[in-house]
Amino acid sequence: MNKDLLPHFLIVGAPKCGTTSLHFYISQHPDVNTSPKEIHYFGKDLQYKTKRPKLEEYQNHFSNKGLNGDASVWYLYSESIFKELKDLGITPKIIILIRNPTEVAYSLHSQNIVDANENELSFESAIKLEEQRKQGLKLPKGVDPPRTVLYKDTCSYFPRIKKFQDEMGTENVWVGLQENLRDTPDIFLKEMEAFLNLSHFNSYDFTRQNENKTVKSKKINYLIKKAGPVQIAIFRFLIPFKSLRKKIVDSIYFGNLEVEKRSKLKSSTKLELQQEFNPEIKKLNNIIEPDISHWIV
Repeated sequence: MNKDLLPHFLIVGAPKCGTTSLHFYISQHPDVNTSPKEIHYFGKDLQYKTKRPKLEEYQNHFSNKGLNGDASVWYLYSESIFKELKDLGITPKIIILIRNPTEVAYSLHSQNIVDANENELSFESAIKLEEQRKQGLKLPKGVDPPRTVLYKDTCSYFPRIKKFQDEMGTENVWVGLQENLRDTPDIFLKEMEAFLNLSHFNSYDFTRQNENKTVKSKKINYLIKKAGPVQIAIFRFLIPFKSLRKKIVDSIYFGNLEVEKRSKLKSSTKLELQQEFNPEIKKLNNIIEPDISHWIV
């Protein structure tokens, strides 16, 4: 095993906090090699249903020159990742993006609908199911990974960030705010370059990625995102060329989506979540460098 073909840094989350944009930006740096977003080589305990790459496949995305990076948001919630990294003999630097938890919970619900991971179209109804879903009940059919519909638990950053600090060393864990990446991406990238000991790159394309989308037809969306093995086999038989299949699927999938600003969260729901998250925000503010006291209401 060539350790030079393993990640020097991991963008481990959190979901809906700008990791897609950050992956897009940092991948442009001439001294950085990144694997595809959400490759999820690590995190064997996350119960992913999609096939995870073998080590050789994973290493094919990296180079002996420069820094190698992997951006997979659910790593933040893995307990097994620390042993997996230790078994490979590596201590990559950890990058964590966070955002106001109330915003993340609402945004993640919207994303799950687009990904056909959520059957409760009402956010309020979905968060009421959280405790049952933790027990494996009331989970949407085909949800992958199951924890993506645990909205409040996903926004519980403190224990996860503390765990990464304890296991990887505080000096190896860098926490950034989504709002800073959004508003001043040039400054954000300079700070991240300094953390990774990278030279400064002046030519980033800061086009925003992964903007909020809505689904036109939920039936079409579900058929594409959650096609069964028989449906897949028939499609492959009828259209044997992989590139043509991808072109057809992408055309139907993206044609069924439209970029649309999300409707405002109900004020009562927003206040309830804000008050619930307040104690943890205060604890988190004590262990990270960015000030998040403005999240407290």
